[in-house]
Order: sequence, then C-alpha cells, then structure tokens
Amino acid sequence: MYTTEPTSLPPRTTIRTLSIARHADIVNTPHWRQKEVAALRNGIRATVYMTNGDRYVGEWKDGLKEGNGTYCYASTGAVYEGEWARDLRNGFGTYSVPALPQPVQGKTKKPLLPSLPTLKTPPRAQSTPGSHTGPLRKVYAGSWLDDLRHGRGTCFYEDGSVYDGMWEEDVREGWGRMTYKSSGSVYEGEWHEGMRHGQGVLVLANGDRYEGTFLNDMKEGPGRFIYRTKRQCYEGEWALDTPKCGTLRDLPPLAGPEGMGPNARKWWPIPELKLQDPAGILDHEREAVLQERLQRIMGESLEHDGEAG
Repeated sequence: MYTTEPTSLPPRTTIRTLSIARHADIVNTPHWRQKEVAALRNGIRATVYMTNGDRYVGEWKDGLKEGNGTYCYASTGAVYEGEWARDLRNGFGTYSVPALPQPVQGKTKKPLLPSLPTLKTPPRAQSTPGSHTGPLRKVYAGSWLDDLRHGRGTCFYEDGSVYDGMWEEDVREGWGRMTYKSSGSVYEGEWHEGMRHGQGVLVLANGDRYEGTFLNDMKEGPGRFIYRTKRQCYEGEWALDTPKCGTLRDLPPLAGPEGMGPNARKWWPIPELKLQDPAGILDHEREAVLQERLQRIMGESLEHDGEAG
C-alpha cells in the first residue's frame, strides 16, 4: 500500500488598500465645513437683530430668509409680513408704514411736552430704533418678485386713493382699477408705466363717464363721453384730454324715479346742423386731428431718444 504526501499549497495573499489622507475630504466633509453648515440659520428662528437695527422673525434656509417671516425696518418703522425666497421678498406679502397722527383743529395729536413716565425713564431704557409699536397704515398687499411689486396687488395711497390691479417691476402695468379719493372718480382699464394707457372707462363723481382710449394718462383717440344729467352723448376724437371733433346726440331718459320729478333732466334741444356736407367736414377734421397726433407723438419719441442718447 502506497501513501502519498499531500502537496503543499502556496500561501494565500491578502490585498490591502492604502488610503490617501490628503484626499479624505472628497468623501468625508471637512470639519470646518461641518461647523460652517451648522452655523447657518435653518428653520424657524426667534428674533434676529441686524447690524443696522432691523429685526426679522421667521423661517430661514442656509442662512437666508426663506418662507414666511416678518421684517421690521428700523430707519422708517415700516413692517413687511409675508413670503421670502433667497433673502428677498417673493410671493404674497403686506407692507405697512407708521400711521401719521390725525390733525385736530389744524394741529396734530402730538403732546407739547413729554409725559411724566417718559421723563422718569432713563434714556437707555427708552425705545430703540426699529421698535415702533404705534398704529400702522397698510400701503401694499399682493405679489412680490425680488423685492419689487410684481403681479396682482392692491396699493393704498396716503391721500386715500386705492389701486387694485396688475404690477410689473414696482409700477402699475396691465389691467387695473383706481379709485381717486380727492375727485371721487373711478378709472378701470389698461395701464402702462404707471399711467392710464390704452382702453379704459373713467366714471366721474357726478355720474358722467368716458369710454375710450387713453395715452400718457390723458384722453387721446376715439372715445365717447356720456353726460348723465343732460342725457346726451358725445362721440368722436379726443386729443390731450380735450374733445376735438365728433357728434352729439340725445339719450333716452333714465328709468325709474330718477328720470322723473324735479330732478329729472331739463331738455336742451340740440341745434340742427345746416351744412352741405357734414359727414365730409367731420372726416376732414378727424384726419387733421390724426395728423396732428402723429406729429406730436413722433416729436415726443425723438425728444426721448435724444435725452437717452
């Protein structure tokens, strides 16, 4: 019986990988970066005071204002409350300023001398800049884009006028409705660069109304004006807020009690025209108005180009 000795196997080799210390930050975040990320504000934070005295309460993301928050401006006492994105006002928000004291018999409600508690308070304990706690007057409520009014929004002016409509880069642009407090009139129509421009309707406080085109905040082009009390309608061409040529016709009386009684319209008959060709005269005058408007607009555009150059 023969026996064979087992053959010896070669030793098993172990493969080891070497780690390069100088490239460890490619896989592992450096400690300084971890501390920097941890130091960034994220989520909802309490009041954060800026170096200029402003205050912000709301949401953060990577150290920037992001989400809903309230910002108080120290220099003016204004307050913005709404949405933020990338550290700028973006989305829906309201902007308010301190309300002015109401006049009383030609004077304001501001006392002549400070009150006794104010005199007893040390100067350091008094209110700091940006800590306005008085009543606020809402100025704007609507959409924002990169710190500018953009989109649909409502603006409340200091004189009591109200604009509700579209905005573009902080100016009125598009369709909107303006209620004028001083005159009591209402305009609803198109806007361009903050002025009435395009098709629109202007209703005056006495009920008279204009329906037509506007140019640079004035009546310009074809339109008609309805006299509510006289019950007459003028329809024709306008230039620089003034009627130039057109026709005037009577309207039927108002229905209901308003068209009867002592306040009813007193009829003033329109004199009959005694012209050979009234339609031809009207066309000639309209053509003259169109030529004058074209020259005026071209001159204004040339002046604007000269100032820009």
